[in-house]
Amino acid sequence: MNKSIIALPIDNQRGATLIIALIMLLLLTIIGLSSMRGTSLQESMAGNMRDSHLALQAAEAALRQGENVVNKKFMTNTLDALSSTPLAGTYNKFPGVATAPAYSITLLAKLRTDTEAGMPIDDQGALVRVEADGYGMALNSDNSAASKIKLRSVFLVEQ
Repeated sequence: MNKSIIALPIDNQRGATLIIALIMLLLLTIIGLSSMRGTSLQESMAGNMRDSHLALQAAEAALRQGENVVNKKFMTNTLDALSSTPLAGTYNKFPGVATAPAYSITLLAKLRTDTEAGMPIDDQGALVRVEADGYGMALNSDNSAASKIKLRSVFLVEQ
């Protein structure tokens, strides 16, 4: 039994495997680069969302501070000072922001409800607007805060 062995000529190999491997490597590189770009975009969006939430919390803290100032002024009967000019202040105890959150207090109206004849008319309440600005941690190229939130509250203080 004679088996014939067929020998393939060596010069028939043209490098098709190498070309296919390089194309697959190129496709894997493109997939890797696009996933890296997507990840960095998501990280940027998460940072912006965090900065926006920080600005909201700072504005809420300043708003509550302004409301506390109004309550103290009402209890000490010194709201008359607000009738000529609004009162402005900052809340310096909020950490980690580019600019300290600020508030502004404006007296809208005083309330008097006594109707007894001959009695002195005392202020028994007031309608007050408190506005607050909160800022995030990130800065723009001109050193201004990248995130800014403005809150407003109108409320009534009364005896």
